[in-house]
Amino acid sequence: MLPPGDSPRPRPPAPLPAAVAMASPPAHRQLDALPDDLLAEVLIRLPSLADLGRACASCASFRRVVTDRAFLRRARALHPPSLLGFCGASPGAGGFHFHPAEPPHPSAPAARGVLRAADFGFSFLPSPDPLGWVVRDVLGGRFLLDRDVVEEGAAAASRILAVCDPLFRRHLLLPQIPQDLAAASALRQSRRGDTFFAPIGEEECVAAVAETSFKVIWIAECADKLVAFVFSSVTGQWRATASVCWGDLSPAFSRPACRSMSRRSYAYGCFYWMMGDSVKNLLVLDMRRMDFSVLELPSSAPGHDIVECAIVEEGEGKIGMFAFRNYIAGYALQIYSAKMQNEGKAAAGKWSFETAMVVPFDEFGILGATSRELFLKVPPSFARGCYSLEFSTNPSCKYLESVRRVISGVPPSLSFLYVGYPPSLSSPSI
Repeated sequence: MLPPGDSPRPRPPAPLPAAVAMASPPAHRQLDALPDDLLAEVLIRLPSLADLGRACASCASFRRVVTDRAFLRRARALHPPSLLGFCGASPGAGGFHFHPAEPPHPSAPAARGVLRAADFGFSFLPSPDPLGWVVRDVLGGRFLLDRDVVEEGAAAASRILAVCDPLFRRHLLLPQIPQDLAAASALRQSRRGDTFFAPIGEEECVAAVAETSFKVIWIAECADKLVAFVFSSVTGQWRATASVCWGDLSPAFSRPACRSMSRRSYAYGCFYWMMGDSVKNLLVLDMRRMDFSVLELPSSAPGHDIVECAIVEEGEGKIGMFAFRNYIAGYALQIYSAKMQNEGKAAAGKWSFETAMVVPFDEFGILGATSRELFLKVPPSFARGCYSLEFSTNPSCKYLESVRRVISGVPPSLSFLYVGYPPSLSSPSI
């Protein structure tokens, strides 16, 4: 899953100075002779990332300018990253694999470049058994992995976390949570929870380190409470930031079987989880206030519960929900929206039904979501690949747009969307 940026899109660059705009062919040699600052003003006006990539590969002078960090920041502000494929553990294949976007998807050329350049086997990690590492999250070119310390009686605090950049073969082992902090939070009582990346706050986003800064959240499901720990690459330290008793969240959470955290969603500074099979609430972690709360799911008739959902950003102060609901004839994919309150949370129980479509197989499922788009895995008996659906409250928007062969063969388990840039326009994220 991918946290969207909150800043508005920058305006396109102003027209070129007359002396540059009037340059006559042969343009390649004339542009090559320009100073780097003027050459940057020419190249930043190329209409697409593909054009920038071709320019980068055509000339050493162009490559020097395009790969400059300041230029890359400008280019990325103008051109958002695109879906390059999916990452996951392929059944029967062993290990972790990258499944690139394939033609006719527009990102197919960039995805092939990533596949050639990156090490998705993480052979650069220090471990006698590379298969012992498990990928927990992917964001901004970084991968969050963990593995258990091989010790008898090892507890959750004995897990080792690593942040990796497979494109540049870099990694950083995170320090373990301090024992006094773990003991005070009863962390050793639990081996369940979720570990994932979180967006960097504005106060931590210093320009000099923003590209290599990251934040990791570790949520531990303890016997009597829920605890969140935060690691910041800026400080290099863990801290406990949120804790709440299960009963204070919801009476339904008094039963341990109802505390299983499902696929995570992100929208407008909040993370969302479905909890258990029979709970009618979403667990919410507000990153601005660093507190837990619950959000009621749309009501349903008996036997037609929501079995899977994804929260997305609708815009105009609303969040949207894609929800799979169980029906006799199959699944119904329903779309809801809810207005946000002033403090950034959705109004409790105020979901508005927008539209729905029936899918013929219960093997359909959610692969992931960007800010407004949902990606669905498709049963092999129905089609190869996956489908995408953009959030819309327009009742006529009832069709799935095919993303042909984004995934080859059987969709991988534990899938993560890989959203980014081609290698020529990427820079180390660690």
